Amino acid sequence: MIFMNDKIEKVYFEIIQNHFPEISSNEVTAYYQGNDYDVFVVKNEVVFRFPKEKRAIDPKRSKFLKLFSSTSPLTLPLINIMRAQETGIDYEMNDFIPGVSFLPSIAKSFTIKELMTIAEKLGKFLTTLHSFSLDEARKLNIDESDPSTFWQYMEQNLYPKFEKTVFPHIPSEEQVWIKKLFDSYISTIKANPFELRLIHSDMWVFHIIVDPEKHVLSGLIDFGLRIHDPANDFKAFEYYGSDFVQEVYKNYSLPIDKDFDKRRLFYTGHDEVFELGRWLDRGNQDKIEECKVSLAQYINTHPLRS
Repeated sequence: MIFMNDKIEKVYFEIIQNHFPEISSNEVTAYYQGNDYDVFVVKNEVVFRFPKEKRAIDPKRSKFLKLFSSTSPLTLPLINIMRAQETGIDYEMNDFIPGVSFLPSIAKSFTIKELMTIAEKLGKFLTTLHSFSLDEARKLNIDESDPSTFWQYMEQNLYPKFEKTVFPHIPSEEQVWIKKLFDSYISTIKANPFELRLIHSDMWVFHIIVDPEKHVLSGLIDFGLRIHDPANDFKAFEYYGSDFVQEVYKNYSLPIDKDFDKRRLFYTGHDEVFELGRWLDRGNQDKIEECKVSLAQYINTHPLRS
């Protein structure tokens, strides 16, 4: 493990050593990709997650996963919230789900049958997750969107933010595409507000874990949790092809409204823009260029009508 910031990361390593006294640095894999956490995997057994800003960790994710794990058809990481007494740093110790993120480049090595099996399992999982009682979710103080006013947030807050932060770095034709994407979504949910379900809320390709050798679904990680539009949880599936999306839908037993798929595609496009904005904010030039290429490719394969 390389300490990019000696003072902070040595503190993390000392915390890890309190749990694994004989650990050596080469038995710890460090990740620096998360939005909110620095993540370390120890011996491919335990995941340590440290908030990027020192703060108390909200226990709702931990409480929910303990409640939901007994009915979930997939393996989920159980979360233990800890505090280092000497430093006062709060952190998580999670079960490690072995495997790799289900990136599109990984999916290319899977057969059609293997992909359809994963799609089937994801459809059944989302059915179970989205059936979780909203009353119980609210008791856990899980954040909730207001379908009647969510369009205002998109129109008055998020889109102007992207105009300011992302637009100066991309061609005008891509700016036009993003405006069309947001305009269509805003008009859609303004006319027909979405139904609320408890959702994963961060169902991105990085958080779907597969076994790269056996070509099976291992589990899901990094639950954001929100009472929001269920179509948001379908956004990553676009990268695995239309047959994959349809197989997920086939195994999803809850009602799907007429605008569901349109909103799904908005969330996929939104996250392409969001990722670019995130790395622009962090100033990582390699990631910025990578995201620019990804966004341009996505726009090229997903033209929007005026």
